[in-house]
Amino acid sequence: MKKIRNLLSRIKYQIVSFFINENYWKKRVEKKHQIEALKVVDLVYFTRGKGKLSTVTFLGEGSMLTDLLLLKSICGGIKDCKYFEIGTWRGESVANVCENTAISYTMNLSKEEMAKMQLPSDYIDIHGVLSKGNPKIIHLFGNTLTYDFEKLNQKFDVIFIDGDHHYKMVKNDTEKVFKHLVHENSIVVWHDYAFAPEKIRYEVFAAILDGTPKEIHSNIYQPSHTMCAIYWNKQIKTQEFTQNKPPKTLFNVEIEMNNL
Repeated sequence: MKKIRNLLSRIKYQIVSFFINENYWKKRVEKKHQIEALKVVDLVYFTRGKGKLSTVTFLGEGSMLTDLLLLKSICGGIKDCKYFEIGTWRGESVANVCENTAISYTMNLSKEEMAKMQLPSDYIDIHGVLSKGNPKIIHLFGNTLTYDFEKLNQKFDVIFIDGDHHYKMVKNDTEKVFKHLVHENSIVVWHDYAFAPEKIRYEVFAAILDGTPKEIHSNIYQPSHTMCAIYWNKQIKTQEFTQNKPPKTLFNVEIEMNNL
């Protein structure tokens, strides 16, 4: 009984801490940037209302179908697209995106560094399981806090930031991407700007705004029905962010399952 009480106490503490933390970041965003949420762009603008994904796991801690569709659609609209992402995980995003790119880079901590962090071996081994061996995908290994992005000597058309989602790391990754990897027409996508399409993740939001020049904030949007934020150097028709609104878009999804 005592163990159960202790467990419940820890869970309660974690829940309370979460809400205190999110409230802090929300107030910080509103005070520093005078904004409550990004303007929303209809996902159809990016996807033209259709798309196909060939590599989907429906497992935890990954991207929504709409997140993957967003990335793949954007890359598909750019000739000979060069793609770079931070945060490989299972390799699900880059495996889908590479079908529409000339070359794709994905970057993650090395196995050795993850082992030093005492992460479980099965968790370490699952990284890149869906992207290894693909000749269109280049796997890079390093810590973005110390990695020398300048030595890549390349600019990319689409960059996906999906590494550690704490403020310090999102801000770091954002600053380095904009300093070393973008060109005039680059598109930058951040994952986990939101916990869910109608629930903003304010710690990540704060890092995005603090890590980018203020003059481009008006070009950062949330694609509807996704957990993402996107920087695109063009003016796009938008709508205000609202919660709990009646759905205006329905998706027709056909699923085919294949065993590996």
